Amino acid sequence: MGKPLRHDLTPQAADLIGGDELKTAALEYSRAMRERVRREQGGLLSVFDGWFARVVGCLTEFDPTRSWEESVNAGAARSAEASGLQWDLLRLRLFLDRWRQGRFVSFADREKSQIHYHPRFGTEFGADVLLTCQGAPFLIRWRGQPLMKNAFDFAMYPALIAELRPGTIFEVGSGAGGSAAWFADQMTFCGAGGRVHSIDLVKPRMEHPQVTFHQGDCRFPETVFEDALLRREPHPWLVVEDAHQNVAGVLNRFHPFLRPGDYLVIEDSDIKREAIRTVLAAHPGCYLVDTRFTDNFGRNATCAADSIFIRTDADSGTDAHCAA
Repeated sequence: MGKPLRHDLTPQAADLIGGDELKTAALEYSRAMRERVRREQGGLLSVFDGWFARVVGCLTEFDPTRSWEESVNAGAARSAEASGLQWDLLRLRLFLDRWRQGRFVSFADREKSQIHYHPRFGTEFGADVLLTCQGAPFLIRWRGQPLMKNAFDFAMYPALIAELRPGTIFEVGSGAGGSAAWFADQMTFCGAGGRVHSIDLVKPRMEHPQVTFHQGDCRFPETVFEDALLRREPHPWLVVEDAHQNVAGVLNRFHPFLRPGDYLVIEDSDIKREAIRTVLAAHPGCYLVDTRFTDNFGRNATCAADSIFIRTDADSGTDAHCAA
C-alpha cells in the first residue's frame, strides 16, 4: 500500500522547515502550548504536549551556533540515544511544518506536502493502522447498527458537530442507517436541534426521530434530494459524501446550495481525488481544507484525507474569490 514514512533525516525531508526557522517555530509553538495548557487543560500536559516539551528541551541543549539537524546527525554517529532523536526531530519538523500552514489550507497545498507522508492516504500512519481503524474483526456499532466510521472519525465528527452546531446534516450513502442516527444523536448531545437527511438507493428500515431517510440514485444527481428541500433546510450544513458513486456529480449538486461556513466532508477520499480536483477546479476559491479536523490526531487521521472542507467566499476572511 505504499512506502512507509521515512524516520531518518533524508534528502526527501530537506524542504521541511529547518535551521533557525525551525528553532523559531518550536519556541513559538512552545509558548502557545504553555498558554493552552494553562488556560484549557488546568496545567495538565497531554501525551503530545509532554513529548514536544521533552524533545525541544533536549534539542536546546545542543550547540546554539549549529542547527538542530547538524547536531542530531553528528550525534547519531556516536550514540544510539542520539540516533533515536533523529526520529523525534523529523516528527517535530513535520508537525511544525503543518502548524505554520495555519488552520485553513488549500487542497492543492495539501497535496504538495503529501510527499512526506503515505503516498496513497497522505497520512503519517502505516497501512496496519489504516486497515484496522474501523475495527477488526468487528465494526463499531451504534443503536445496534454497524457504524462505518473509523476510530479517529468517531472522535472527529462529534468535535466538528459541536463546533459547527449544524442546522442540517445531509448524508449521501445511508447504509443500514447507523451513521445517520449517530449524527443525529451527536447533534442532540451538543444541544443542536438540527435534522439529518440521509439518502441511498434503498431506504434503511431503522427509524430515528431526527432522521429522514430518502431514496435516490447518485448516477442521477438531480434525484439526490429535491431542490425545495435544499432551499428550505436551515444552515449551517454538514454534508457528508459516502456513496462512492458519481462523486463529482454529487458534489456539484450541493455546490449552489452551500453557503460560507457550511462543511463538506468526502469520506474515503483516497480513491476520489480526481473527482475532488475536478470540482475544485470548477469552483476555484470556494473550499479550503480545515486541518483542525483532518490533522488533530496526526496528519490525515481520518478517512476524509484532505477532504474536510469549509465553504468560503470573498467575505469569509479565509479566501479571496469564489466563483459560484
